[in-house]
Amino acid sequence: MINTIIFDFDGTIINTNTLIEEGLNHFSYMHRGYHFTEKEILALAGKPLEVQMSAIDSRLSKLLVEQFRIWYSNHHNHKTSAFPGMIELLRFLKGLNLNLAIVTNNSRASLEMGLKHLGIEDLFHLTLSRDEVKATKPDPDGLLEVLRTFNVEPHEAIFIGDTDNDILAAKAAGIRSAMVAWSILDEESIKILNPDHILHESPQLLELLARSIVAA
Repeated sequence: MINTIIFDFDGTIINTNTLIEEGLNHFSYMHRGYHFTEKEILALAGKPLEVQMSAIDSRLSKLLVEQFRIWYSNHHNHKTSAFPGMIELLRFLKGLNLNLAIVTNNSRASLEMGLKHLGIEDLFHLTLSRDEVKATKPDPDGLLEVLRTFNVEPHEAIFIGDTDNDILAAKAAGIRSAMVAWSILDEESIKILNPDHILHESPQLLELLARSIVAA
C-alpha cells in the first residue's frame, strides 16, 4: 500500500517549462549568438542549473548561474502557474494523511519561490532541494532520504516526475515511478524510460492509489 508520495516540482507541479526554455535561449543567444535546438533543450531538461549554463559557456558558468537566477526570479511569477488540477489534488492528498514530499534538482530559493507563488507551502511534510542532498537526481540520494525520514519501505512510496532524471532516480531507489504526460519529453522518449505508470491527468494518481489500497 502506498503511503508516501514524492513529487518533482518544476515541470511536474508547476509549469516552468516555457520560462526555463525562454531563459536558456535568452542566455544562449546573448553569449553564443543563437538559440538552443529543440533536441538540446530536451537534453538539458531537469539538469542542474550549473550543467545548463556550462552548455552555454563552461568558462563563464558560475557567472551565468548567478545571472540566470536573477533573470528567473524577475520573470517567475508572471510566467508560471500550476498544471491543471495539481493544487486540488495536493490538497486532497494532504487530507488523506499521506506522507507528501518534494525532491527537486532546483535550488532551495527557487523551490520556495514556486511554493509561495502557488500558495502550497503548507502541503508538504518534507521538501528537499539540491542544497540538501549529497547528489542530485538521477542519483537516488534525495528519494532515499525521504524513505529514511518517514521510516517507510521502497514499496510504500511512489515518485512522480517529468524527466529522465526522475525515472532513473526512482529506479535506483527501488521505488515505483510515475511520469506525467505533460512532460516536455515526447511519447516515444517516455516509453523508452519505461516508468511504472504514466499520468495523463492529475486525477489518475487517485486511481493508482485506490488500486494500491485494494491490492494491499
